[in-house]
Amino acid sequence: MASKIITISRQYGSGGREVGEKLAEKLNYAYYDKEVIRRAVEESDISEEFFENSGESAGKMFSYFLTFANGGGGTAGEDTLPLPDRIFLIQSKVIKKLASEGPCVIIGRSADYVLRDYPDVLKVLIYADNDSRVHRVMKRNNLTEKGALARIKKIDKGRALYYEQFTGNKWCDALSHDIAISTSKFSINETVDILAEIAKTHS
Repeated sequence: MASKIITISRQYGSGGREVGEKLAEKLNYAYYDKEVIRRAVEESDISEEFFENSGESAGKMFSYFLTFANGGGGTAGEDTLPLPDRIFLIQSKVIKKLASEGPCVIIGRSADYVLRDYPDVLKVLIYADNDSRVHRVMKRNNLTEKGALARIKKIDKGRALYYEQFTGNKWCDALSHDIAISTSKFSINETVDILAEIAKTHS
């Protein structure tokens, strides 16, 4: 039985977004990355800028979101929540809606946690060694080695803070995923091929 939903968590500079795009194309699945933000903006009065930067300024309403994630709590008082908390709540609702619309690949946004109790979900972690990540970020963003390393550390820190505060789990922990694969050991295309084969039989 094939996985209908694939979530991809990734270290910055690991190539996880490219893996997700190519995997969705190979499986003929919908691909959601920035689309999550677009829909979240449409369903709220919050600007796109805040959603884009949410990973670096997470608030603390962990117990509230535990209730929400398990299907309780409703939306009572949502407008009175701190902005980071509202952002997490809105994005979580959008992710669940997208997952209900059909087979898809969803990049980041704590989708592995939000959809953890959904059937037919394959939770993937993409990582790489520091040298590979630095090289990729240098090339992609036209940065020096020092600049690339600083950018990696900053973004990883923001993603970890956001994820850990809202889920209570460790960010990029292999134990929270079904499969973890290194793009330092396998090329992007090899990684896509491996994941596509697993997705076709995973249930």
